[in-house]
Amino acid sequence: MTTKNKAAIELIIAGALWGFGFIATVFALRAFTPVETLVYRFLIASVFGELIYRCVRKPNLPSMKSDFKRALPAGFFLGSLMILQTIGLQHTTATKSGFITSLYVILVPLINTLIFRARSSLINYGLALLALVGTFILMDANITDINVGDLWTLACSVMAACHIIYIGRVSNKVNNAFRFNNFQSIWSLLLLSPLLLTQQSINLTAPWTAWMGVIILGMGSSVIAFSIQIRAQKTLSDTTASMIFLLESPFAALFGFLLLQERLSWFQGLGALIIMGASILQILWDPSSKTTETQPQG
Repeated sequence: MTTKNKAAIELIIAGALWGFGFIATVFALRAFTPVETLVYRFLIASVFGELIYRCVRKPNLPSMKSDFKRALPAGFFLGSLMILQTIGLQHTTATKSGFITSLYVILVPLINTLIFRARSSLINYGLALLALVGTFILMDANITDINVGDLWTLACSVMAACHIIYIGRVSNKVNNAFRFNNFQSIWSLLLLSPLLLTQQSINLTAPWTAWMGVIILGMGSSVIAFSIQIRAQKTLSDTTASMIFLLESPFAALFGFLLLQERLSWFQGLGALIIMGASILQILWDPSSKTTETQPQG
């Protein structure tokens, strides 16, 4: 069983990969539509994830069937949250979208308490609110004029919370985290692909930088980072995992500074430090690491 500290470190690495994914998305969207970017991303994740798995391990048919079925809800939640976020971004700003999406850090313990009767202390909610304050500051504290795009993004946040909770509930039943993630990508691909029919044309020719962005999203953000999430949530509680996920925002800001010449004010830098501090405190305080025995690998 992965130790709590090791799982937290792995999830921080996943957060860095998701943060870098924001930069990759910028390059991809210079040539592709949002729908094309998402479809190509999950196509790459599905195909190359399976090729890697087949090269490393022999297929296990019984575990494959069970993991494929368990991955359906995960793929639905993952594909849905990305569709909803894309729709929302057509009507609202990236700043508001980032903050509203991060509300999953509150929704995760709330849904777990209301629906699954899971215990959640006031300290959990306090640290989550502190992290939200940090996110608000990092987003330059500029949230005004609620519109329909914000409502779509709020629905995205609900789907993100459901995805985290679902992964937390099935992670110890998953036979192989890497293979489960491949199946999750396949289900997301099946959900998103019909949206290509809403476009007048499909772009298959683009500069290498755009394709590199899609490849980074497919391999880094999907194949590696989501596999790490599934593995880490075998050990970490949903609340702790959701707090660490917020680190993708400071990482995105860091990579934006290094690669896109984007600049943060000292005020926004303070927000990044608050998020990191709240996440560290959550890891140190939260005693609710899972102790279920590790399932056999398939």
